[in-house]
Amino acid sequence: MVMKRIFSIAAAAVAAALMISCGQQDVKVSVANDSEADRVNETVELDFGNIVASHPEITADNVVVTDAAGKQVPSQVYTEDYGMVKLIFQASVPAGKTVEYAVKAGEREAYDTLVFSRYVPERLDDYAYENNRIAGRVYGPALEDPRTLGPDIWLKRVESLVVDKRYELNDYHHDHGDGMDCYKVANTLGGGALAPYADDKIVLGDNYETYTRICNGPIRTKVLFTYKPFDVDGHLTTLKREMTIDANTHFIKISNWFNAPVEKLPVVLGAVLHDVVARTDGDYYIAFTEKASDSANPEADGDISVGLVVDAAEEGVEAGTMDGHAVLKYNIVPGKRADVWTGSGWSKGGIESPEAWAEMVEDFAYAQAHPLKVTVK
Repeated sequence: MVMKRIFSIAAAAVAAALMISCGQQDVKVSVANDSEADRVNETVELDFGNIVASHPEITADNVVVTDAAGKQVPSQVYTEDYGMVKLIFQASVPAGKTVEYAVKAGEREAYDTLVFSRYVPERLDDYAYENNRIAGRVYGPALEDPRTLGPDIWLKRVESLVVDKRYELNDYHHDHGDGMDCYKVANTLGGGALAPYADDKIVLGDNYETYTRICNGPIRTKVLFTYKPFDVDGHLTTLKREMTIDANTHFIKISNWFNAPVEKLPVVLGAVLHDVVARTDGDYYIAFTEKASDSANPEADGDISVGLVVDAAEEGVEAGTMDGHAVLKYNIVPGKRADVWTGSGWSKGGIESPEAWAEMVEDFAYAQAHPLKVTVK
């Protein structure tokens, strides 16, 4: 009896040790790129709740992501507005290849913060955002004019964060070495937004009513906006939209939820046209470059490039021009999420030519149509 008891205790100890050992193994993450284009610094999302459930030693404070060489890569944990906790990091995967990453408990290195967004009460309820390549703002309830869903484009020539500095200086229409605002929005869709239309007229919507910042770096900032109901062809329409700004990209993801008492809602992803010097229309994208539009010296202030990309899963997308806007026109189902992407760049901030910009937008649209495949082992 004694020997049996000793054996059972020993067996239990071994089993417990094995359970602890298994619990402390790295979580292997496989990121596959089955497309024909290299993917560089593209954000990968994991369900952090599932990871913690099987590896309770991993927490938001100690989670570490490493590449195949064991080098730590920047990561971020945040909670979506609907409650899911996500772990994100940026992966680089050559065309046709698969790259392995590991998730484990460890000591997190100090990462550079490459994204930022905030509410700006000192400037009539602006909500400003940026990453290490682009910047912009959407207009809030205190601003009487313009009233629109359209964003303003702020141009950057540096990778450092500039939003707070520009508001503090209160002189962002002049270039003080880091870029400027020389883009005119007025009552248009500005640098790009998804909006309803009726009788070939775009319904501009309104400035946001409320906002909720979901996360704020180091590699993603995200904000959810709600809007007052507005009339679309005699139907009261509501909207909430979520803007996601990741590091190392010229593009912003905008998820839209329109609700209206119709089966299908005609919409456009549109951006206003100024003094255009080049334009390329693709199946699911538009890229164009124009002269600085809010400038006393457009030649000196350089060219502004704008990109529009629609989810490749959408049907019947047509590129065209409406109400002085470049538009991608199609129908959406009210209540269903509609994802679009808008992009911007500057001839003084790394965009070499209109042709280079058109290629960049085409490549981005291709990447969205061929997402990376993530497998947690």
